[in-house]
Amino acid sequence: MSAVINIEKLKKDRSSDDIIAKLFYHIVFSEKISNEDLELFKWYGVYAKDSLQENFSLRIPINLGELGLKELKEILKISKEFSNESLNILPCQKIEFEDIKLFNLPKIFNILKEVNLSSFFESSHSIKRVLTCPANRVDSTQIYDVEEIANKINDTFVANKNFFNLPNSLQISISGYEEGCDIGFTPDISFNATKDESGKIVFAVKILDKNIGYISASKIINTTRAIANIYKDFGDRDEKSENSFKDFIKSISLGVFVDILSSMLDFKFKSTLFINRSEIPRKPRMGINKSSQDGFSYIGCKVKNPKISSKDFEIFIDSLKKCKATKIKLTHKANIIILDVPSQNAKNLVEELSSIGFEAKS
Repeated sequence: MSAVINIEKLKKDRSSDDIIAKLFYHIVFSEKISNEDLELFKWYGVYAKDSLQENFSLRIPINLGELGLKELKEILKISKEFSNESLNILPCQKIEFEDIKLFNLPKIFNILKEVNLSSFFESSHSIKRVLTCPANRVDSTQIYDVEEIANKINDTFVANKNFFNLPNSLQISISGYEEGCDIGFTPDISFNATKDESGKIVFAVKILDKNIGYISASKIINTTRAIANIYKDFGDRDEKSENSFKDFIKSISLGVFVDILSSMLDFKFKSTLFINRSEIPRKPRMGINKSSQDGFSYIGCKVKNPKISSKDFEIFIDSLKKCKATKIKLTHKANIIILDVPSQNAKNLVEELSSIGFEAKS
């Protein structure tokens, strides 16, 4: 379907406001949706599931993958009322509702809005929500807590209309580990915390899997902005190719890209540090782990089946409340980290979760 659609023309002809207006037009008048509009609706997380356009799915990207009890309860409500009593946990820290009727989307959007969740810009040629390590803040072995920087990246770039029309999506990751996180694929841009010769925290900048130097935390936003602008201005927009950031770097070479990037910044990258470091990305730890917070543990749970019934999801929420845990994170590989379990309750919680297919084995 998308092969015959001129994506570049669509992006030029439509703004983000146009897309949501189009979506609500079809909700009100129930007219057949064109292939072009179906493609645009994906940018707001809305996907047609059949040719008759009777059923849709809705994908919700979760900022930093984190959900509290309040958000979990509203997700449960949507699954019960609108999604055939089920939900899916997707890779890259997303929730999906299936079997959605288009006319129910306004109600669902309002429920999501109440807890600051949104499907907007789930899939578009823009800067995607930054990916972080699920155990950030609770793992005492990390070098740096990146949550504040990650939130600033999202606040600055996600839904920023200046970056609405990139040749393709741009994925950033940021990690408090020097080896980065195992997210299952190579992000376009990575910032990994490490220490220089004097013990000062700096961030290794990686373009795809190549280290191009080191910067301080305060330089991350400007570096990201410059990279996105280069991609927007010079990236290929040929309809016959994918136009990915990887394709762009391959076409001009990493050396040329770094030269252009350096010319756009008012600071220089620090050269490679000659310190032996692990190149194996850090995997989230399953099972019960000691938290950096005294008296607490975090629990990594492997989710056997990403499709979860509302009944099991309600058991999950009730188990969290019973064991006085309040926050979880979705991992990049569609598993779950429970962030703040009082240590004396950790074993009981693991036992309760095993009944719904959440396996917490280290």
